[in-house]
Amino acid sequence: MEKHNISKNIVFLPGRFYAVENISIYFLLRDTGYFEMHDQITEANLFEALIQYPECINQWLSWSEDKRSNSGWYFKQSENGKYVVGYFPTKDGLKINEYSEIAKACAAFIKHEIEDIRNELKE
Repeated sequence: MEKHNISKNIVFLPGRFYAVENISIYFLLRDTGYFEMHDQITEANLFEALIQYPECINQWLSWSEDKRSNSGWYFKQSENGKYVVGYFPTKDGLKINEYSEIAKACAAFIKHEIEDIRNELKE
């Protein structure tokens, strides 16, 4: 599967997760082909897919808001109108990144989030 199709399938993950019952986000991500090409799928690839499918950005914002965990990546709009991607609780060496462009922030969040999901079973 080529990078474009994998990136497209990834940006649609939250919608698929909420539409399908009884399947974990891990298995949905695995089915995109990401695991085999994780080192080739970049934030830039995800950004291009988000530009084509901007409706997915709000789904990722909702995904971030709906997470119920003690730790993990987040993506939100800050009080100054910019978009923030960070990790909660703060880890040494990880900084909060601020973006003017929502699609770039979303792409960064997605890459961090899917890497955490991919690595879930390794821990």
